[in-house]
Amino acid sequence: MQTLKQGSKECNVMAKLADKLETEWQSRLLSDCPNQNTATSSSIVQWLIGENKEGFDTLTQSQLAIAVQAMEYRYRILRQRYLGVPPERSYRNLTTRLASLVTLRNKIRTWVSLSRDRQR
Repeated sequence: MQTLKQGSKECNVMAKLADKLETEWQSRLLSDCPNQNTATSSSIVQWLIGENKEGFDTLTQSQLAIAVQAMEYRYRILRQRYLGVPPERSYRNLTTRLASLVTLRNKIRTWVSLSRDRQR
C-alpha cells in the first residue's frame, strides 16, 4: 500500500480500503458458501470487518496486516464450526465452548489463589 498524504484524500483512500475489504469478503463468502442468502452474507461481512470502518484510517501497515489476519482467523472458525452446520449442533458447540471457558476461568482463579497462599 502506498504512503498516503495527510488530509481528506487519506480518509477517502481508507474508506475505499474498507469498501475493498467488504467487496473481497462478499465475493469470498459467495464462492465458499453459495447457499447463504444476501442478508446473512452481509451480516457476516459486517461482523468480520466491524462496525467502525473509519477505524482503518488510523492503522499502520503492520496493524492493518494484523487486522486482516484476525478477520481471516474469525472467518476460518465461523466456516469450520458454524456455517453449513445444523442450528442445533452449532448451538451445542457454542455452549460447550462457553462452558469450557467458565471452567478454565475457575481453574485459573483457583491457581492464582493457591499461589497467593503459598507466597504468604
